[in-house]
Amino acid sequence: MIQFETYPALLQWSLWTIIPVILLTGLWFRISRKRILNSAGDALLIEQLSRSVSKRKRLFKDALRFVALLLILFAVWGPKFSDELVEIHREGVDIVILLDVSNSMRAQDIKPDRLEKARFELRKLLQKLRGDRIALVVFAGQAHLQTPLTLDYSAFDMFLDISDESLIGVQGTSFENALEIGISAFDPEDTKHRAMIIISDGEDHEGNLEGVLKRAREENIIIHTAGIGSFSGTPIPIYDDRGQIKGYRKTKSGEVVTTRLYTETLQDISIETGGRFVHLNTATASLDDIYSDILGMEQKEFSRHEFTNFKEQYHLFTWLALILLIIDLLITDLHGTERNWQGEYIRE
Repeated sequence: MIQFETYPALLQWSLWTIIPVILLTGLWFRISRKRILNSAGDALLIEQLSRSVSKRKRLFKDALRFVALLLILFAVWGPKFSDELVEIHREGVDIVILLDVSNSMRAQDIKPDRLEKARFELRKLLQKLRGDRIALVVFAGQAHLQTPLTLDYSAFDMFLDISDESLIGVQGTSFENALEIGISAFDPEDTKHRAMIIISDGEDHEGNLEGVLKRAREENIIIHTAGIGSFSGTPIPIYDDRGQIKGYRKTKSGEVVTTRLYTETLQDISIETGGRFVHLNTATASLDDIYSDILGMEQKEFSRHEFTNFKEQYHLFTWLALILLIIDLLITDLHGTERNWQGEYIRE
């Protein structure tokens, strides 16, 4: 099978018209040369003077040049040949991300803030995925399925970029509701190959997790947790419409509200379901340890398809063109034998 490089329509049209242009140009040069010779003087004399030139060799050299140009053009078209069918298997696990977007995630104890740090780590995780399906649940006082399970990582990244506190009308932090929505995001027909990652500062304003964790264990869901933030109290900024800090959240009595990382709940969740807890507190901390555990899980096949593995072959035609041009330079268009002089010298 053969395939050519896909160029813009105008460029494709230009390439296909080059061949007739070359033919017409060559024909025009031959006719013009013949016309110039005929007008230069006596035809018989010109014939005698040009007897040392082999018309057959000249025609052969012209043919070499023309074929070389054709080969160069063919190389420019980007020919790709293949008779090989490759079967691709996409295997992995289902991963549901639970991202805390409550107001406390705007605290700046990690620069630029906790939420941006979480997004950064998730984008790094996306680059490591090799066939896993991934979903996104955002939560605060309530939870919302932002992206269902998908292999489209660019779509996930787009929805991740617009995930913030404005998506959830009820503030606070409810792990119970988030876990319920996260569990529902998995494929109900597959009770294996399931992993969940919670990224949060750990503040839970509900505290009733026994029932939902029991359901997670029954449905073979391993829940990993990632704590983000520092252990010291940090104020929660308030932003204006331009994204500038205009103040900090305060209680009714006027005291500044502070937030810190609570690891207890996050660690309990991971322990109860056989997951891992990591602390995203520094620039070197990441989700790599969690993904290493996920890679060790049993994989399932999400898709399988065949495609033809085309390979670039333009260099073969380029080398052939170069060889023909070298041959053209080595061949002379003169006769191989010396022409005998049959005239007489004129002496004074």
